[in-house]
Amino acid sequence: MELLSGITIIIIIAVVAALVCHKLGIPSIVGFLLTGVVAGPHVLGVVRAAEQIKDLSEIGVVLLLFVIGLELSVSGLMATRRQFLVGGSIQLFGTAVVVGVATYLILDATLAQSGFLGAVVALSSTAIVLRLLQERAELESPHGRMVLGTLIYQDIAVVPLMLVAPLLAGAAGTASSSSVAVLLIRIVAVGLGAWIAYRWVVPWLLFQIARTHSREAFLLGVLAICATIALLTQEAGLSLALGAFLAGLIISESEYSHQAVGVILPFRDVFMCLFFVSVGMQLDVAYLLQHPGLIVALTLGVLVIKPLIGAVAAIASGLPLRNAVLAGMALGQIGEFSLVATQAGVASGLLGGELFQIVLDTVVLSMLAAPLLFALAPRTAETLQRMPWTSRLRSGFGASLAASAHNYARHIVIVGFGVTGKNVARAAIEAGVDYAAIDISAETVRSERRAGMHLHYGDATTDAILHYVNAEKALVVVVAVNDPAAARRITELSRRIAPNAFILVRSRYLTEIEALHILGADEVIADELEVSIEIFSRVLARCLVPREEIESFVDDVRAEWRDMARSLSPAATAVHDLRVEIPDLATYSFRLTVTSPLAGLTIAESGLRVGHGVTVLAVKRGNESIGNPVGATNLEIGDVLFVIGPREWDPGSVS
Repeated sequence: MELLSGITIIIIIAVVAALVCHKLGIPSIVGFLLTGVVAGPHVLGVVRAAEQIKDLSEIGVVLLLFVIGLELSVSGLMATRRQFLVGGSIQLFGTAVVVGVATYLILDATLAQSGFLGAVVALSSTAIVLRLLQERAELESPHGRMVLGTLIYQDIAVVPLMLVAPLLAGAAGTASSSSVAVLLIRIVAVGLGAWIAYRWVVPWLLFQIARTHSREAFLLGVLAICATIALLTQEAGLSLALGAFLAGLIISESEYSHQAVGVILPFRDVFMCLFFVSVGMQLDVAYLLQHPGLIVALTLGVLVIKPLIGAVAAIASGLPLRNAVLAGMALGQIGEFSLVATQAGVASGLLGGELFQIVLDTVVLSMLAAPLLFALAPRTAETLQRMPWTSRLRSGFGASLAASAHNYARHIVIVGFGVTGKNVARAAIEAGVDYAAIDISAETVRSERRAGMHLHYGDATTDAILHYVNAEKALVVVVAVNDPAAARRITELSRRIAPNAFILVRSRYLTEIEALHILGADEVIADELEVSIEIFSRVLARCLVPREEIESFVDDVRAEWRDMARSLSPAATAVHDLRVEIPDLATYSFRLTVTSPLAGLTIAESGLRVGHGVTVLAVKRGNESIGNPVGATNLEIGDVLFVIGPREWDPGSVS
């Protein structure tokens, strides 16, 4: 009864915390951690079955890694091998060394304790980071893949870390060289067993279950496969979580992976809630209040050291500066497996109770700071981008920019060479239109260039790569990247560099349309809208609705969203529609800043027409648009002017 009442209390408080966090725009993870702190034994003490809830919470981590494995594939895992090997190694060992030295000097720990704690702190939170990346739709972005590869590396590193704890404590008898050899043999056996299950056992078993058409049987079968492989992996001396990830990876290669994800997700979410609550319950508020300076200083140190080393690891993996900063800050907190490893250190006698509480308090505080790091990451990356770094550091060390064989002009610039970008390039080739594509994946650039594609390596969030492909001379700029923040940055840069180009952006969600239009996109195609149109078109066709009626409905839906897009920036849209072929003339838009020589003058006094050969077509002031303004119209700071003038004219000279 204590367990049931404890879970009930936790769920009630968690619901309230989730609602409050939603209102405040804070990730629900923070609410769950605070729920544990409040309900735990160190504050209100309303939950008495804390240990049982902690045991249940471990299922959440197991299910999380199982779902991660389901959503990956063997080929997808191979695609992150550079991030896994290079980035993971530098991040883990670099952090372990720096933190180990700091621990030795600050906490007066032994050399063995310092080295162990350094490795513990190097681990980041798989649960929090992947959840936040998924919520922000950044898991498939370049920095998302870097983070994923590093997290997998860290999760695997937990096993040897727990193994060396007795050795570091001096208990050589419990971890002799023969026991290490036995463990290595077990790892090989698990790998061989996983390969057999991947090739023959699991596909056959899932087929037999699926042919029954029983949802219950399929759910139980998937859970049984996950639990069996996880338990066998644990019996081999490895972790349950690693076994669960392996089970998910095995099922991911079958045609049943998407259904497996669907049936597991509700269970994962419930148990992950319990996991974060259980972590919060372990925080000793009294110890924190007794040593606030020490804990806060250690937490701030971690939040500086880990992002810095994580960014260095990402740069070494070939990522540009901006993506490296995003990856480093995503890895800035300490993870849940750190607590598991720390408990192994306590059990072996390597760590005392006070060191464990210091680690625990620092872990929880760093977890609470994780959403803040995510929120600050884009602005931090943009600030660092403006500093005078070398062009190689800005663009990344993954590949070099080969000398261009084309003098690009009146061409299409394609940013992102996934499915969308590749299809645009193929269409351009068929139509005889020149194009220049940009991608941040060195492997993709290398393979596609060998195939004859005009693909260049670089980070399009920096103006250097856009100038490199002559974006200022482009007819069209297509932005098709998976990173929403990067898409906004690229759109803003493209509009500034190529004021006369037609900018088309692919976004995932309709909520991103407004921001992209404000930043200068002429048209935004949202996957969410296009998928919905495709779905209802097929549904109506199956219901034998005439094709012309379906097409009419599709036109109505598109017109509705097109009208909405035009309403977001009516003046800008009107000017962009004037892009006809007029020799030596181009349309521009620019904002009057406090330093503009035009601010405070009328259009007639500005001398734009006489001195620059520029005609003002419209003025946008706040929500008001002034079309075809007269010469007596005053120009104010903050006004957006839409003009037509010579192609070689520079709007920066008057803005």
